[in-house]
Amino acid sequence: MAREIQTVQSYQDRMLKLIPTEIVGAYMALQGVVPPAYAKWATLIAGVLLVALTPLYLTRLQQVRRTGQVVMTTIAVVVWLYTLGGPFQYWGLYQPWIGSVLLVLWTLIVPLAVNPKTGAPAPA
Repeated sequence: MAREIQTVQSYQDRMLKLIPTEIVGAYMALQGVVPPAYAKWATLIAGVLLVALTPLYLTRLQQVRRTGQVVMTTIAVVVWLYTLGGPFQYWGLYQPWIGSVLLVLWTLIVPLAVNPKTGAPAPA
């Protein structure tokens, strides 16, 4: 399945294309091999690098050309990292209930906000 959102796609297709599964999976794999003594800095470095790599991954490997989709998916990486605890838990910024609420709202609302014709967020 191509990652770019097209003009005629269902809500479900748009939602699935805005979930950064490969990037989140990479973070989870890296988090799983880091020794606890290094987790604070290793998860921060891995998280920052994966967020920075997301636009490159989308545009170069997945051929996504819509700026709005790239921006929203990159923000989604941060949302997912927060939901997983990620580096936020080691820096005292993590509240599990906030992560759950944030993920549910982000996943439900963002597919409605991305305008597939222009790739930009839809006007309010």
